[in-house]
Amino acid sequence: MQKKIFLESEADAWFKRNKNILSDRDYSTEDSLISVVSEIIVLCETKEPSEIKILEIGCGDGRRLAWIAENFGCDVYGIEPSGAAVIEAKKRGINAERGTADVLPYQNEMFDVVIYGFCLYLCDREDYFRIAYEADRVLKKNSWLLIMDFFSPMPIQTEYKHRAGVYTTKMDFKKLFDWHPAYTNYFHRINHHISGRFTDDKNEWVGISCLRKAVAFYG
Repeated sequence: MQKKIFLESEADAWFKRNKNILSDRDYSTEDSLISVVSEIIVLCETKEPSEIKILEIGCGDGRRLAWIAENFGCDVYGIEPSGAAVIEAKKRGINAERGTADVLPYQNEMFDVVIYGFCLYLCDREDYFRIAYEADRVLKKNSWLLIMDFFSPMPIQTEYKHRAGVYTTKMDFKKLFDWHPAYTNYFHRINHHISGRFTDDKNEWVGISCLRKAVAFYG
């Protein structure tokens, strides 16, 4: 299983390769999720920002969460398979835990916002049902889900260039959720992987999706 490979070594290798890139990012201007998060915070049912709980799955060293906590005042949590990255995230004051998307160590209906921070493309495809279940379980009845990951209208699997025997998946990841009547896709944008601009190069497509979970509408 790819999960085992990443927990044993490849997650730390990924963090080592990308650490400098992450440290150079200006989250106030260069992060595609921040502006969406700012809109969501206004719409959360919890009135005070400090009461809004946000979980990022694949949080890396916690830089995005730290920026959100510092600038918006939210209560932030992170899950990350790299032990080295978790250590860095905790130094930034993040409630970070080492783990994977298919097993979230949190109670039911705990979070107002769940973010997938560029991690689903590396997950075992047979785990997608479990991954979607876990996100739905920890989300409150009226909450928000953000997904940023490689995008393709139809699933494409390719070998991971950094490790033999590991594969990546490009697909429309919002489909893991928006088939359900409680989930409404509020926002979906396709950008270039690096520049963040529109592109016709399908190999570089990254999708950003914002979904609303509104169980109360159906209960």
